[in-house]
Amino acid sequence: MAMMKAAFYDGKGKMNVAEYPKPEAGPGEVVVKVRASGICGSDLQMKADQTEEDLEPVGHEVAGEIVEAGPGVDQSLVGKRVAMETIGHGKACLTCWYCRIGQYKQCQNLSEIAGGGFAEYIKRKAAGCYVLPDNLSWEEGAMVEPFAVSLHGVRRGQLKGNETVVVLGAGNIGLTAVAAARAIGTGKIFVT
Repeated sequence: MAMMKAAFYDGKGKMNVAEYPKPEAGPGEVVVKVRASGICGSDLQMKADQTEEDLEPVGHEVAGEIVEAGPGVDQSLVGKRVAMETIGHGKACLTCWYCRIGQYKQCQNLSEIAGGGFAEYIKRKAAGCYVLPDNLSWEEGAMVEPFAVSLHGVRRGQLKGNETVVVLGAGNIGLTAVAAARAIGTGKIFVT
């Protein structure tokens, strides 16, 4: 089995780099060489009592290059620069009621695909990959998923522009929420 380097959060305040099995693409899946990955609070909510065997690489905001496409995947995707939705669409069954209405993060049959973006390679369903335009950097590509979360919040909040907005927290989601609010012409923005 081929191995790769990956970073793990131990739940006790430390990140550790160790060997981890390199993924192989199965049916409907792709393997992506990670070029940039973000980290957020949910990555750090590991329990301090987890065993080493339970740990997986952290990082679910990922951009990279598709290096392998499994059976049933368009082989022309190999070599494409992509942003990844690693939690919802990237693990969803695509057949349950929630998936059929586009609510992939509510999927009732999420796959057991493991591993995060703080690794040399990551495997996910091809449906969770979005081709990046050439004018976006790898780092910007890794922020596509948090920006989508923030844009969804702005839309759900029915902001029209010129309102005063408070953003609680200045992590990846908070900072992209500021960008989304600015994009619609929001008046004042306060960030905690």
